[in-house]
Amino acid sequence: PLCRLDNTLSSETAKVLENSYRATNIAFMEEWGRYAEELNIDMFKIVESIRKRPTHSNIRQPGFGVGGYCLTKDPLFAKWAATNFFNTNLDFEFCNMAVKTNRKMPLVTLKYAEKILHNLKNKKILVLGISYKQEVGDTRHSPTKIFVEEALTKGAIISCHDSLVSEWDEMKDVTIYNIIPPFESFDLLIFAVPHEEYRRIDFSQKDLKILDANNVLTDKQIKNIKEHNNYLFSIGKGEGK
Repeated sequence: PLCRLDNTLSSETAKVLENSYRATNIAFMEEWGRYAEELNIDMFKIVESIRKRPTHSNIRQPGFGVGGYCLTKDPLFAKWAATNFFNTNLDFEFCNMAVKTNRKMPLVTLKYAEKILHNLKNKKILVLGISYKQEVGDTRHSPTKIFVEEALTKGAIISCHDSLVSEWDEMKDVTIYNIIPPFESFDLLIFAVPHEEYRRIDFSQKDLKILDANNVLTDKQIKNIKEHNNYLFSIGKGEGK
């Protein structure tokens, strides 16, 4: 709905506040994702049950990371504007902490990748999903970039797939597939973006190692994965879920 506020400053504040609220909500759920993984409980199902209350319908979920043009920077605007435009000393601690927390989220997936493979050096990893969110080809501030850059420093051999991304200007030296390559060629598969295409994959191969970093896989796929003797770990769920 379209609203009229008192002035342009109020309108701009509304935009920044909205995105700051979303970013902070996501950061809040980050530690609850770790809790779920440690206890091997499904935080996504827990969140869905909480969302049935109208007052809690917009609670966020654990995930791979935060990207895009807005949530990665807007929470920082209030502090900057308060200092540089209005000469006001306000810290905005929650907003700053949220941005820092969200930026580190892909490194949680990296930590679990190291745990699964024991050592990333010369390990072949396929990351499925480059864009910052599902069903778009926009790679601005993609969490996948943070993950890939850090994994490369640890000696991993990284390939990526995203049928919606024809070029990844930020990471020109990384192999990008537009068609999903054979899974048997990789030591670990990481599902980073919940593109609908990935929810239609039929897992008939055996002895795969799979890390679902963003609640990408369906219950049917998870059942199929386990039936074929594959290893599965999921962010926000734990082992085998």
